[in-house]
Amino acid sequence: MARILILDGHSAAALAFTRSAGRAGHWVAVGANAGLFAAAKLSRYCNLRFDYPVSTDNAHAFVEAVVNFVHQNNVDLVVPITDWTLQPISELRDAFEGACRVALPPREAVDAAADKYATVELAQSLGINVPPTWLIKDPADLQAVPALDFPVVVKDRFSVRRIGDRTVFGSVSYAFGKDELERKTNARLEAAGEVLIQKFVGGEGVGFACFVSREGVTLPFAWKRIREVDPRGSASSCRKAIGLDDQLTSSSERLVQKIGFQGIAMVEYKQSARGEFVLMEINGRPWGSIALPIASGIDYPRYLIDWCLNGKVPANNLHYRRGTVCRRMVSELGHLSNLRRGRPTNWPGPYPSFWSSLVKIAVPWYPGMHYDDLWLSDPRPWIAETRNWFRVRLK
Repeated sequence: MARILILDGHSAAALAFTRSAGRAGHWVAVGANAGLFAAAKLSRYCNLRFDYPVSTDNAHAFVEAVVNFVHQNNVDLVVPITDWTLQPISELRDAFEGACRVALPPREAVDAAADKYATVELAQSLGINVPPTWLIKDPADLQAVPALDFPVVVKDRFSVRRIGDRTVFGSVSYAFGKDELERKTNARLEAAGEVLIQKFVGGEGVGFACFVSREGVTLPFAWKRIREVDPRGSASSCRKAIGLDDQLTSSSERLVQKIGFQGIAMVEYKQSARGEFVLMEINGRPWGSIALPIASGIDYPRYLIDWCLNGKVPANNLHYRRGTVCRRMVSELGHLSNLRRGRPTNWPGPYPSFWSSLVKIAVPWYPGMHYDDLWLSDPRPWIAETRNWFRVRLK
């Protein structure tokens, strides 16, 4: 069995990877930014904990610390989970030559997936539906944006971007009027350099995941969001495995192959009331809801590890249990917390009720339901996460 270092131990995906690798018999170490709460470190499958320099403060210091840890502990594979670590490791990947393998897509694919505007342009060239989008590099560029129904989406071009010696974290917000649009756009231009203005797209959030190698695309999986942490649009707190749609599958496969991606990827859409899929973004890294395909029968972490270490390509299609539901309790609490603020003024379309959501969330279990965080065989991460959630909010 291999020795594996999983980074970004604060993330839900890191916990899923830790449990998957541990159950497969691998020795697992979990790393996280120094001083950051990381539930994955508390898993029974974590053999060693590692605090590294904050990855978004000094990329070289972070990568040097990881390489030193690899040498000291004979690590075979490093798995970056979020953009916090994937971006600097991708840029400095040569530092790992001769030291260990790294679960990384090709550099060009990492850059393409991180660039939201490039993703929009590529999707348009492939005939995939995207929201009308305008790239703003200067306040004067706003004059070229036609009159739109509000709200509109204001988002950074990159989810994580290095500007000089500082890291800028991506921002997504809504503008409900012209003055607010100008104010938010100017603020993000000053902070991040470039910003996208997008037409608001309503509908259900739908995701498609797959495994990509030189041999092609395998292990397709699809799901829809039941609840989101922020009902206006964010990561899901509860989601359900659904059957594969031919259009969704075809569009997603063409997109990830066109950017030269290899590894596991997730493509995010909104599905309108008419059934049309509109592309939101590509996640060229492990995604927060990856526990759902694992619970449904497709253990992406295990397949990725086998491929990175042994070159083993998984089967073309693997049956998974449709209807499987997965939820994360701290995210469900976040959903309720956001609902308490009430429906945003002028919000278009439906908005969930606090009381109806509370009733649904209060049901602890039904056939087919699983938890991202709560495992009876590995309870410490969930206990610590829940305590930390209340502790942070009580402060």
